[in-house]
Amino acid sequence: MMAGVSEKSVANTWWFHMFRSMFDAGDVAKIGPYAFTVYAVIKSHAGFHNGIAFPGIEVISKQSGVSIAQVKRSLQVLQNAGFISIARPGRSNRYTLHERVQITAPDGCPEAVASWDYTPDGVQRAVAELKKLLTAGDLGGAKVLKIQNLAVQINVGNVGGENTLLNMDSLVADLDRLPAQTREKLLRRLKVDQVINSSD
Repeated sequence: MMAGVSEKSVANTWWFHMFRSMFDAGDVAKIGPYAFTVYAVIKSHAGFHNGIAFPGIEVISKQSGVSIAQVKRSLQVLQNAGFISIARPGRSNRYTLHERVQITAPDGCPEAVASWDYTPDGVQRAVAELKKLLTAGDLGGAKVLKIQNLAVQINVGNVGGENTLLNMDSLVADLDRLPAQTREKLLRRLKVDQVINSSD
């Protein structure tokens, strides 16, 4: 036993995970320091296997140093930004946290966002699925990730006498504008069917 440490001493070794992408993508700057601190406190209370957190507003305020009124505003900011979902099954809030990692093209431009519900024990599995997608372009068997497409346009060239751009936000509808052979070729090339299924 170490000198000066009693038998009843404890050390809180509970941990939670933050992705650097939250900073690099500008999300922290957008939500601001109050909302980020509130988010961190909620995340520190997330259940290891289910990711659900139940800290009361007063607890969040005390642990974050943010006033109760500002905590309430911050919860709305976090919900609007998609970082948390709030349910109220009884007298207290139940929080589900959502991870988001921005996927960028080789030129640094944002292409899409991978997201999943946060559980401390599921972080490693989600990262493995994301790496599999990025290296192999394969989401087969993925159970954790959802892919949210940003405003990405694909120029598929001259179709029917006009230059055609596809917007990834409305990809399914846009694909119907293409001739069947072009549409099938594009679907095979992009494996869009897997991306769409993963985000349902």
